Amino acid sequence: MDNSSQIIFSLTNYTAYIKINRPPHNFFDANLISNIADIFEEMDNEKQCRSIILYSEGKNFCAGADFSKSNFIKGENIYENLYKQALRLFRTNKPIIAIIQGAAIGGGLGVALSADFRVTCKEARFSANFGILGFHQGFGTTITLPRVIGNQKAKLMLLTSKRISGDEAYNIGLADHLVEYSELMSKAQELSNEINSSGPLGIKAIRKTLNKGLADEIEKIVKLEAKEQNILRNTKDFKEGINASINRRKPIFKEE
Repeated sequence: MDNSSQIIFSLTNYTAYIKINRPPHNFFDANLISNIADIFEEMDNEKQCRSIILYSEGKNFCAGADFSKSNFIKGENIYENLYKQALRLFRTNKPIIAIIQGAAIGGGLGVALSADFRVTCKEARFSANFGILGFHQGFGTTITLPRVIGNQKAKLMLLTSKRISGDEAYNIGLADHLVEYSELMSKAQELSNEINSSGPLGIKAIRKTLNKGLADEIEKIVKLEAKEQNILRNTKDFKEGINASINRRKPIFKEE
């Protein structure tokens, strides 16, 4: 069980609470994802847990990887170091509810999509911003995003790097509930309690059937995503995209 400063865990009334505690942006790395997966897996065998609420401290849910500090730009093996940990999130068996209170951007959107349900508010922002970085999507988003909102809407988000509000996310099915900011946790708890009231063996079996083959599909696709990322990270366009993002300016790409 991880109760380090970056993850805060509690379990009450059959609901596990996992808080990402890296405010304000809650950037992730392989260690953070591994810690979350550790708790997910432990909850698989915990009869006092029937559902999980994943949320974060600060103004943003998760703004993805922090490229300003990431070793990935310098050549780390993203599949071995990150995506093997990310895959573990998709191989667990308890229903997961994510609370999206601010930005779920890039890889942070991938984390949000690892949950079964998303509860959000109008202040939230969702973006698959890989293209504007001169990069390729990862975290299995190639599969998980169209699975939730459909191929055409997913293509629109991915090819434009469009940032959408919580309202629009709810309208296109990216979020399951839209409430006031102050009601996010209570709504997530309401949904959790509804799940917890059903037979736990039945819920586990239903979810297993609904998700049959999903983790295996994601395992295959993240290898392809990582391959494309490995190619693109060596381009001048990617360096320009990251530099522009860090300096909050519009990138100037030269297709090189």
